[in-house]
Amino acid sequence: MARILVCRFGKILEESCVLVVLKYNNRLALLTLLLLAAAFGSLAGGGCILARSMNASASACAGETYPDVCPGDWFYPYVMDLSGSGAVSGFADGTFRPYSEISRGQIIKVIVQAMGLTSPAPFEPTFADVPATHTFFQWIETGAAKGLFGGYPCGGVGEPCDSQHRAYFRSGSNVSRGQLARMIVGAKGWSSLAPSKATFSDVPVGSPFFGYVERVAANGIIGGYACGAAGEPCPGTYFRASGTATRSQASKMVSLARQPAPIVTGTPAATATTVVNDPCPIFPADNIWNKNIAALPTHSMSAKYIASIGLGANMHADFGSGLWQGEPIGIPFVHVPAGQPLVPIHFTAYGSESDPGPYPVPVDAPIEGGPNSSGDRHVLVVDQGRCKLYETYYSFPNSDGSWNAKSGAVWSLNSNALRTDTWTSGDAAGLPIYPGLVKYDEVASGVVRHAIRFTAPQTQKTYIWPARHYASNDPNPALPPMGLRVRLKTNVNLSGYPQQVRVILQALKDYGMVLADNGSPWSISGAPDPRWDNQMLHAMDNLHGSDFEAVDESGLMVDPNSGQSR
Repeated sequence: MARILVCRFGKILEESCVLVVLKYNNRLALLTLLLLAAAFGSLAGGGCILARSMNASASACAGETYPDVCPGDWFYPYVMDLSGSGAVSGFADGTFRPYSEISRGQIIKVIVQAMGLTSPAPFEPTFADVPATHTFFQWIETGAAKGLFGGYPCGGVGEPCDSQHRAYFRSGSNVSRGQLARMIVGAKGWSSLAPSKATFSDVPVGSPFFGYVERVAANGIIGGYACGAAGEPCPGTYFRASGTATRSQASKMVSLARQPAPIVTGTPAATATTVVNDPCPIFPADNIWNKNIAALPTHSMSAKYIASIGLGANMHADFGSGLWQGEPIGIPFVHVPAGQPLVPIHFTAYGSESDPGPYPVPVDAPIEGGPNSSGDRHVLVVDQGRCKLYETYYSFPNSDGSWNAKSGAVWSLNSNALRTDTWTSGDAAGLPIYPGLVKYDEVASGVVRHAIRFTAPQTQKTYIWPARHYASNDPNPALPPMGLRVRLKTNVNLSGYPQQVRVILQALKDYGMVLADNGSPWSISGAPDPRWDNQMLHAMDNLHGSDFEAVDESGLMVDPNSGQSR
């Protein structure tokens, strides 16, 4: 058999591929393949086709655990994670069959084993159709004891009631995505989440799966499908709770759920980026900083932009613990409570493009590079009382409590408003710095759900949404513009990286990074923290410019003067 994937956007994505099974080495298969290619757009126009023979699967990825689960597949790290834990295994022919549907009995076995759940055997079977001799008996009983699911009332066709009127489990039925969400939430012991506004258009507040789906979405387990498919009008994002889950989809959800859960709130902005113990969101959930861009098309200038930044240049984490050449590593920030005194800010260079003071900057606010730094000396302050962000560039405290700075900018963290067009900020691109920092607590929680700030040696004399300012005199169109969104390629294998590095790299696949300043190539920004393991962070040095691609996010823009995204 030949497995053929016809994909949009020039890459293989879970959300955008159509699976077709054809007889291998057959002229009819080839003709059908060509017709499918025409239906989905010519190859030159951005479509792609991947064919992998099931009869010749050993040659597809020789030496791998499963011949049909290759390092370039999006589901590879998740399947390998669960396989390593003993929660999943292949079929008699050695294959994993990632695109096959998974049954209720199979998924319960996977979840119970992956999460390490145990319970004593019941005195008698809970379900009429799962006797003690059933293949999945022990796992189904454990799942039932933990409250992961309910059964189906007896009395239906082929399901007669016994003397105890026991329910039926239907272990051979395919598990739906909504059922899977409920099982994962129960297995993790998470509370359901009930924001006032539903994340998905097809899982409204009244849906029986609403609280479970919202929880797994907020914890970064699922992302949903873009609108536009049959029966899914725009605007909107869809979860397809009644649809069946494939073995690869289920592997991803369970594997991600095995990681530590992030701390999220039950507010309407529950899916927005948040910081532990911070009552303010980091912009609304639909802000472009918080937008998953994994499915966006590659930018038409991607190859030239990436080459100009450096195909062979190493990626580098410009943050960590301790000191480097006597200076803290990274860009620090400080949270101040309600009532923090406001102090004057004296602008020394770009006052006409700065938001006037006063700002709630403490006299001892941390300065990028330390008090004696000769670098950018950024100061970032989050006012938790006003839910506002204040950032200054080249900042120096004065003895009277005021500060001198070359420029300063203020953002409401509850708003999508951008800077005045052509204005700089504390950053060269006229963007905020704080939302693009990698923060230790969010990485430790297991998920980073926002774009990350990065720098490039040379930039173009222009900027693109959502940036507002450029910092170059070079009009060369091959140079990247400020505001450019770049992501880590889907086929980059993350399985060999330390867990916390994998969290960061997964964010670079899902949310990407935003070009915000001139500097070292592929240098991503984060906050200093004594808990960082610098040696671990250096594992990212193995990545190069060739591992990235620029994306076109212009289609997400709602208003050029707003950071809101579609």
